[in-house]
Amino acid sequence: MKNSFRLDWKIQLLDKILSFFKPLEKMSLEELRAISEKPIPPLLERILAGKQIALAEVEQQTINGRHGNIPIRLYYPSDQTHLPLILFFHGGGWVYGNLQTHDRMCRRIARDTTAIVLAVNYRLAPFSKYPIALEDCYDALLWAVENAADLRADPTKLMVMGDSAGGNLATAVCLMARDQEQVAIAHQILIYPVTSGKLDQPSVDQYGSAPVLTKDRMQCFIQHYARNPADIPQPYFSPLLAADVSRLPPALIITCEYDLLHDQAQMYAQRLQAAGTSVMLVDYPGMVHGFLSFPGFCRAALPAFHKIASYVKSVTG
Repeated sequence: MKNSFRLDWKIQLLDKILSFFKPLEKMSLEELRAISEKPIPPLLERILAGKQIALAEVEQQTINGRHGNIPIRLYYPSDQTHLPLILFFHGGGWVYGNLQTHDRMCRRIARDTTAIVLAVNYRLAPFSKYPIALEDCYDALLWAVENAADLRADPTKLMVMGDSAGGNLATAVCLMARDQEQVAIAHQILIYPVTSGKLDQPSVDQYGSAPVLTKDRMQCFIQHYARNPADIPQPYFSPLLAADVSRLPPALIITCEYDLLHDQAQMYAQRLQAAGTSVMLVDYPGMVHGFLSFPGFCRAALPAFHKIASYVKSVTG
């Protein structure tokens, strides 16, 4: 139970703050649509995500995908050219989140890594079911490679990154890119990713009542994202269940102790390693799912950002 977790007092405070909001799994479709389109109150955003980091340039535009327009936001750490490019896919259980919910995270990543960050505002479930979000993300990848020169980016230093459901999308994009052989992704950075829609790992029940992400909430997310139960074991939905995980980009995978996704993320890291892929796996004890989104409440958030930055710089030279 939640009370048995050794939670830092700041995380307990975070849990109390979040408890004042209606859980996503209890929202109607109308409420889900409204919360995804509604801007975050500035004060709440400052309290939860920290202060906004200034960058050389932040630009928002819309690109074309197979399902229509896809809003993106570009974060430039400097006016230099030929910079590494990180495609970022936000978390939120495939049903929540937008460019603003992860704005502060993307700003910090751009500043710390000195890479361009391209955040993708993919279509959300349950209004757009699997695989539409994935195809939005993949179409954004193709667009980024095609327009790398205009973006002032180096296409040979292309990475994908995502947290939670965004980590799932980043993982699936890597599988899709390998299978379709249209583009080469240099590295993948997966932050407490969903790698299996089959919630049958020990940590699911062990930490199923932990703060931020509960088992009930995760089950609701999966039901919203899947068109039907047959989608769940598909490799682009549940990469952990893919028959072949070879020939995938080297990975940095971040996990945390009090997270029901802990075991499936670690199992995916082990599968990648067994298939010959270089993996750096970093686990943060005492942390809860989503901890990078709450740097003021989670003591390991800033060290985790530093780890991401050092990894990106080490692989991009």
